Amino acid sequence: MKGFNIKCYLNTLKKEIKYIQHSEINRQSWDYCIDQAINSIVYAYSWYLDVVSPNWDALVLGNYEAVMPLTQKKKITFQYLCQPFFTQQLGVFYSNLEFMNITNSFLEAIPEKYKLVEINLNTFIIASHPDYTITSNITCHLNLNKPYQELRNNFSTQILRNIKNAQRSNLTIEYTNDVETIITLFRDNKGKTIRSMNASSYQTLLKLTQVLKQKSLLKCISVKNIKAKTIAGGIFIVFNNIIIFLFSGSNDEAKKCGAMSFLFDSLIKDYAEKNMLLDFEGSNDTNLLRFYKGFGAEEINYSSVRKNTLPKLIRWMKD
Repeated sequence: MKGFNIKCYLNTLKKEIKYIQHSEINRQSWDYCIDQAINSIVYAYSWYLDVVSPNWDALVLGNYEAVMPLTQKKKITFQYLCQPFFTQQLGVFYSNLEFMNITNSFLEAIPEKYKLVEINLNTFIIASHPDYTITSNITCHLNLNKPYQELRNNFSTQILRNIKNAQRSNLTIEYTNDVETIITLFRDNKGKTIRSMNASSYQTLLKLTQVLKQKSLLKCISVKNIKAKTIAGGIFIVFNNIIIFLFSGSNDEAKKCGAMSFLFDSLIKDYAEKNMLLDFEGSNDTNLLRFYKGFGAEEINYSSVRKNTLPKLIRWMKD
């Protein structure tokens, strides 16, 4: 449009972005915005945020035309924003393409009371702001709209070897809602090496799965050995046309006989030729990335933004 000044337009929009405290958020308008958003994702719904980040606040443009959750916490006397567990991406959500460049305006509207900001944006946002340190992250997506054999043809040699090993070990797949067993498998094995996962984290996950089950969005897959004992399992969110790999647990036996490869092979087989996308939720970890890409998944980038304005005496603790 002749004479259109994008800088002035964004400055005008910035004035319309309001900070809204948790109790004042209009849940119906919020969820309608997420429903209609070009970059809609399950993590951004009010009911999901209520579980993973109780008392979250928000930035809202106009009449909920674009929104950004502020997933806040407090330590000592300082409030800060952080990425909640079980929530890979958040950031700004919008339904109008006019707002695709509005991220910086939202970042600038974050109240100064948040002395530390460490949050992830979503894959639709390209972040660039001089006041923030920007880091690129990786998630992996696999489009399932092809015949199973065609999808399987893109499996790596190692994945195919793992699947054969699982079949020789007489492993079986069971679709179940036994979330507790999967969480326990993780907690008793990999969880012992992850200091950030504590009792509160597991309680949050359990509560989240209960809410997802109530909304018929939960899918659990267990892998059992020849003695019918669960040795691995995965928890998935099936929402709209996306399957999100939320959480998994496995033991040493599962690793030796390729149980997780067997699990994903079964899931891919079930959803092959459907208009669905499997989001592996990662990863920046080299080994996990190799594993996910072994199913033919494609790397997709999203950004983290960070800003530290803590007092100098304690700022070094978070740098």
